[in-house]
Amino acid sequence: MRSGVRGFDGRKLAEARLARGITSRKALADMMARAPSTVIRWEDGETAPEGPALEELSKALAVPVDFFLSPRPPIGTTFFRSLASALKADRSIQLARLSWLEDITAVAGHYAFLPEVDLPDFLNGVGYRSLRDEDLEDIAHAAREHWGIGLRPIPNVVALLEQIGVVVASEPMETTQLDGLSRWGSDGRPYVLLATDKQSFARRQFDAAHELAHLLLHREVAENELVENFKLIEDQAHRFASAFLLPASQFSAEVTSVSLWDLERLKVRWRVSIKAQIMRLQRLCIVDSEGATRLYRSYSAKGYSGSEPYDDVWPLQQPTLLADVFRTLVDEGGLSKIELQRDLPLFAHDVESLVGLPPGWLSQEPARVVALKPVSPTRDVGPSGKLGEVIPISRRQ
Repeated sequence: MRSGVRGFDGRKLAEARLARGITSRKALADMMARAPSTVIRWEDGETAPEGPALEELSKALAVPVDFFLSPRPPIGTTFFRSLASALKADRSIQLARLSWLEDITAVAGHYAFLPEVDLPDFLNGVGYRSLRDEDLEDIAHAAREHWGIGLRPIPNVVALLEQIGVVVASEPMETTQLDGLSRWGSDGRPYVLLATDKQSFARRQFDAAHELAHLLLHREVAENELVENFKLIEDQAHRFASAFLLPASQFSAEVTSVSLWDLERLKVRWRVSIKAQIMRLQRLCIVDSEGATRLYRSYSAKGYSGSEPYDDVWPLQQPTLLADVFRTLVDEGGLSKIELQRDLPLFAHDVESLVGLPPGWLSQEPARVVALKPVSPTRDVGPSGKLGEVIPISRRQ
């Protein structure tokens, strides 16, 4: 019979360890001054820590004790921009953060009605491997029509995702190789986690549309298929995002000249980067490969590779759904911050980061209400016996 605290889940220990960037079980054992074999047995489920050891794990990994006592449902396929082995540790961190976002959402959904998931099946029985370029254009057009966008620019893709039931979060990922990740959660709701590192408004627009493509096109893709067909899957997501943000008929009609200054003008209207517009022009055959090369050379010569026009002006769009839920619960729902923290599966700093609340918000006590005494009518009265008497001053001639 397994000893230790009943209900302990070794998979949650591994998840918390990886979430903190501790890549080896030996490293965690060293932090706790324990034998590596002990941590290995805990994670593998052979034994469970006793109460004091569980408290040590809680402190070492900065998660509540209860965190280890709830099982993790099976995780579906998660889509990353890169499967390079050098990014394995970074992916492990973000996988855990995405699972934690799902846990936090469950608490929000307990108290509030979250937007219904509105991501129809636009594939109509066609497998993703059979999709042609024209199919992706048609799906992007159908999605715009379904959500009532028409041929208009999309001012904020992150806000759109939240409106159609996608839970979105954004955090620093401390690497430029991960722009975002997404998956369908075990609760049947789609989740997206976007990076804040070296981001701009226009880049986030594309990243959010890219993750939307995975949620729409690749929901049934298994983990082994993702590895086998990674390039195809990523290319489809890029092409969908491009078509979704820049609808072919309307965007091509607004291109008055194939020049950087015209693309700068169109960036203001469509909120899509100049670089992404050049890619779209080439795919729409408005420019050939030589014309695109000339545009890219001009692009680099102007220094746009580092920062495009308006990137330092437009504030980065942020998810607001979960933060709004928790603020409303505290401000209008009669729930104190202490009570809310008891319900949440993580400590305050992780929750605040994932839902976009200011650091320390969950720990701040509400301002004290001070009752003021009525002003005495006999204090500081004017010559006429009235408070605040206005004395007229004659203008000197």
